[in-house]
Amino acid sequence: NVFEVAFTDNPDLQPERSRNFDVGIEQSLLSGIVNLGVTGFFNRYDDLIVTVGRTLGGASRYRTDNISNARANGLELSGDARAPMGLSLHIAYTFLDTETLEVDGLPAAPPPFKPGDPLIRRPRHQTVIHAGYERKRLNGFAEVQQRSETLDLEPNFAGSTYPNPGYAVFNAGVSVTLTRNIDVFVRGLNLADREYEEALGYPALRRSGIVGVRIAASR
Repeated sequence: NVFEVAFTDNPDLQPERSRNFDVGIEQSLLSGIVNLGVTGFFNRYDDLIVTVGRTLGGASRYRTDNISNARANGLELSGDARAPMGLSLHIAYTFLDTETLEVDGLPAAPPPFKPGDPLIRRPRHQTVIHAGYERKRLNGFAEVQQRSETLDLEPNFAGSTYPNPGYAVFNAGVSVTLTRNIDVFVRGLNLADREYEEALGYPALRRSGIVGVRIAASR
């Protein structure tokens, strides 16, 4: 990016590179009422640009260089089902395995990371369960979003990493169609009033509600 080009003394600085491979399969059952899917993904990141500093001084003579590497592999599972009376269910689960790799030419990783550390803000386990209801003028949903612990940076001191605890959040809502162009909706977010931080140091909103009117210009 412009910042990396402007603040380097390396005339040979190159774009970062990645190699990505995905493979998956989807299967429909019961005449399309149930749909299942599974996808595996394998990502390798090479030539990542980092500030060299004293810790990585033996890997490059420049201020910044393409010497860092990482990987991220995982598996995604999903299932969708539609039942009579307008009921639906969506379930998705992601397993993610990430790793900070050694820089080119040294058995070390860019500080504050060590080789083998997970990448920041990448949960190892993540799950979404979403139930919906749609019937004439009425629509409703209830969902649970879950995320496991992640590695994160202390916002006031970027030189240290800390664990950010996992959490589960429950949301629900309903909307009613009053006329062809007007809907009224109510949503409740974080109904269990869970304390959590998506990014370390930035607390998420506690239990809250939204009430509104949606007006469509045309339908």
